[in-house]
Amino acid sequence: MSYLALKHIHVTLVVVSVLFFILRFFWRSIDAQIAKQKWVKIAPHIIDTLLLVSIVALVWQGLVLGSAWYMNKTIGLIGYIVFGIVAMRAQTALWRYIGFFVALGWIMMLLHIAYAKVPLFG
Repeated sequence: MSYLALKHIHVTLVVVSVLFFILRFFWRSIDAQIAKQKWVKIAPHIIDTLLLVSIVALVWQGLVLGSAWYMNKTIGLIGYIVFGIVAMRAQTALWRYIGFFVALGWIMMLLHIAYAKVPLFG
């Protein structure tokens, strides 16, 4: 598969992942019944697994493993995952909102790095 096709798949999966994260947070915030359905709990794992596969495929083709850009993207992804978990699992509304907005901050950092092609750290 070409690099351009993989990049488009990756970007599409990023958009789907982020939009579904926001939607699930909204459902959780209003205590909607749909948030408790099995498919809503399984879908993010499938989407994010496909996203990770696309990342591995892009790295395989681009071979950017040792670069500061790649390390910044990895740190940003870990930050997004950690605070996304806080947003979805916190017992109090305050911690859910903190997790949500910090996770969105990590997403913004990732988008900046992706489009500017300039690492923020290192």
